[in-house]
Amino acid sequence: MRYVPSATFRTMVVYGTSGLAFAGANLLLARVLSTEHYALLTLVVALMTLGYHLAPAGLDALVTRGRVDAGPALLRRVSMAAALIGTGATAVAFTAYELSMATAALLLAGTAAGGVMLVAAAHFQSDQRFTLSNAFITAPNLLLLIGALAALVMGSHTATLPVAILTLGLVVAAAVGWVLILTERRTSVPRVLAIPWNEAFALAGVAAAGMLLIQLERLVLPHILPLSDLALFGVLSAIAGSLFRLLQMAVGFTLLPRLRNATTVFERRHLISHELRFAIVIAVVGAVAILVLTPLIERWFLAGKYHLPLSLVVAALFSGVAKIAHAFAKAAATALATPRELAFVNGAGWMSVALAIGGAVVAARWGLAGVIYGVGLGWLAWAVMSFVLVIRHLRLPAGVPAET
Repeated sequence: MRYVPSATFRTMVVYGTSGLAFAGANLLLARVLSTEHYALLTLVVALMTLGYHLAPAGLDALVTRGRVDAGPALLRRVSMAAALIGTGATAVAFTAYELSMATAALLLAGTAAGGVMLVAAAHFQSDQRFTLSNAFITAPNLLLLIGALAALVMGSHTATLPVAILTLGLVVAAAVGWVLILTERRTSVPRVLAIPWNEAFALAGVAAAGMLLIQLERLVLPHILPLSDLALFGVLSAIAGSLFRLLQMAVGFTLLPRLRNATTVFERRHLISHELRFAIVIAVVGAVAILVLTPLIERWFLAGKYHLPLSLVVAALFSGVAKIAHAFAKAAATALATPRELAFVNGAGWMSVALAIGGAVVAARWGLAGVIYGVGLGWLAWAVMSFVLVIRHLRLPAGVPAET
């Protein structure tokens, strides 16, 4: 039989390009901008990313699960939800971080547009048109690189220009995605739109807790450590965190729809074990490369502006492994769990967020590395609780051998 590469591996190749763009953009901006302005950029990008993942109110996950038809009615609903949630999220961010009015306006527009874009991406993901869906999901990283290059060319030393380009790009991506969907819909048979809002809100809660954990270090650092640590974390994430974040995204992206379509326990177990082997290999090779390359990047590209001690890199690797474990657990839960079980996963997520916040605050006495370990503990806790929930969907019936 001809060898077929892992879908996660193929997606990782696509995400790898996006990850290089993200890392390159951050390293370039870290070198060009002052520590204060780079810290602000890191914060605003984190707020926008968190916001536009919350904005669809779970409708993107419903589309991925094949529960909702993508059409004009869904576009109206997601646009309203994104506008309302974007406004609320921006108001909270404006108050908590004392943003300027111009920055808040860009944050609102980017949050709403990004939410609409994610639902379009979810439609293509549900159809297993991974290349097209990936183009939208990875667009923010490419847009950030464009913003970094524009700042360099124009001699801009503030976060405004990169954030403005990111926002405009999200608006364009949302428009393009829905034009494609509505154009294709003209040649297909329309289906009735029926949104199970209880399920949507449970899925939204799961997504919200996950994205909050992803951005948690960036959100809490301004309140518990000096601003310079936020900038240092941005550099650390670009070098040591990007690979694991991309692997986390790739696992969930490809595994979820295929687990949803699997009809037997054997298929589900095979899918998970197949992708897990690739994830382990990529993580090990990547960790070695990160340990070797980090001092070189610090010395040659950043010219000693930021110092990343081994303790910080090891903390980032621990966090990365915890995120990968969570990615498998979340993909299985989202694909296989019943609405009642999803409510448990949602609750487990918010318990993990509380644990991560508490861990970060307590461990802040040990500096940035302590904060990273504290948040990583939250990732591990959620992974364990989710696996305990979905294990019954992967258990073979009594008397059935593991292999046939």
